[in-house]
Amino acid sequence: NLYWTDTGTDRIEVTRLNGTSRKILISENLDEPRAIVLNPVMGYMYWTDWGENPKIECAYLDGSERRVLVNTSLGWPNGLALDLEKDKLYWGDAKTDKIEVSNSTILGCTLQNQVLFSCASLGGYLY
Repeated sequence: NLYWTDTGTDRIEVTRLNGTSRKILISENLDEPRAIVLNPVMGYMYWTDWGENPKIECAYLDGSERRVLVNTSLGWPNGLALDLEKDKLYWGDAKTDKIEVSNSTILGCTLQNQVLFSCASLGGYLY
């Protein structure tokens, strides 16, 4: 499956790689959805929202059980990376110029002072 955010229509959608079975998963209470990352092991998706009340949210891959993970000290939460081995979610904030991380208890702390628009995690490294 291919998942994406659409800032034009303020939706999160999914489709099969061949373009069939396209479905809108989330279309309410999204202002400017940006990055999205999946945890296929646990069946979750995480996304950022730049809107008037910036936040990072998660839900099951079918869009159910939606909840806010982080909604304080955010400006323009942008790139997301998930480290499954360490159970950490990283994000870049283009307004605060920080790369931040939360763990399974969803506590954020500043790692570096960089401008970031996208990130990825592989083999213990954050790119």
